[in-house]
Amino acid sequence: MGKQCKEILSRLKPETLKQAGIGFCVIFIFALGENVCAHAQDAANPTPPQQTVGSASDESQAERDEFVKEIRRVENLNKKYTQEIEDIRSLLADKDTDYQKRMQVLEDKLASQQDESTKSEVVQEQSQQTTQELESKTNEMLAKGGDMDPQDQKFREELAKAHYNMGNIYFQRGEYQRAVVEYYQAVDLMPNDPDTHYNLAFVSGEFLGDQETALKHYQWYLYLKPDAPDVAAVKEKIIQAKFSLRTKMDSPLEKNDGNFNLTR
Repeated sequence: MGKQCKEILSRLKPETLKQAGIGFCVIFIFALGENVCAHAQDAANPTPPQQTVGSASDESQAERDEFVKEIRRVENLNKKYTQEIEDIRSLLADKDTDYQKRMQVLEDKLASQQDESTKSEVVQEQSQQTTQELESKTNEMLAKGGDMDPQDQKFREELAKAHYNMGNIYFQRGEYQRAVVEYYQAVDLMPNDPDTHYNLAFVSGEFLGDQETALKHYQWYLYLKPDAPDVAAVKEKIIQAKFSLRTKMDSPLEKNDGNFNLTR
């Protein structure tokens, strides 16, 4: 500031200083001094710059808050997905366990079926052997029938059983007419055997269509075995046989007043 004062004074001419006089110079120097003091005070006490609302500090804090929110969101998503993964693993484990159980059941069934098939084959083979042996013995017994004593009741019973067994053998072979012939011979020898009457009635009615024979021998069966466990079923077959005969002719059995015709 001193340099500025010297420059101003140097520019004034001596004549001007003389004319203005000492008073003017004093006023000028005083005003200049105040200006210098004011500039010195401004330099000593600088005014701090005012901070704006959107300063760097606020922006940094906002970024930190946003970053924390994002971290928490990712953590929550991670927990959610982790739980879903665990649920899926548990579900898959349950499905696998169920699948293993089903496979075990299927394997057990298959093994059981194989065992049953093997057993069935063995039983069938044994049955064939038994049937062959029975047929051989029955034929041997029947061969002796011509020499039998009509008064020998025990021999009659044995021979009747032989005819009964042969009837069963022929039935298993599907030779129903020959089976009926054997049952008839068994009935002649043992007329009081209810099982022989039943077999004769069943084969005659179900496989030969002879409802008259079936009706008569079903009636004989109930007469000889009134407490049989299959009474209801046999009575139903009697009704069916009667109905079948009624459609063909007026059967004499419908006029017997409920009395069984036990004659052959």
